[in-house]
Amino acid sequence: MTETFGPKNLQDLLQSAQQMQEEIKRVQDSLGSITVEGMAAGGMVKAVANGRQQLVSLTIEPALFDSKDVEMMQDLVVGAVNQALAKASEAAQQEMGKVTGQMNLNLGGLF
Repeated sequence: MTETFGPKNLQDLLQSAQQMQEEIKRVQDSLGSITVEGMAAGGMVKAVANGRQQLVSLTIEPALFDSKDVEMMQDLVVGAVNQALAKASEAAQQEMGKVTGQMNLNLGGLF
């Protein structure tokens, strides 16, 4: 027996979509409170990013400033920031997956 797609089913579908939209909004809002850290040079350069993939802080050990190798310091900063942003992206995908996984959606990097 096939199920008909009547007003009741449509109403349920719309209600479910609205609930999911609210849940996605809640998760998006909470991503700002998730923080992750990326490091380089054994922790001498630390970058902290949030779940919205925004850089929150950058810490460089003063000993690195004694080095005259500016290019090396730039590479270390870029490495730490990229690591933090990659972790932030992964954390955001995991959080969104908790919501979208219920409907088996693939949002293709939107979050």
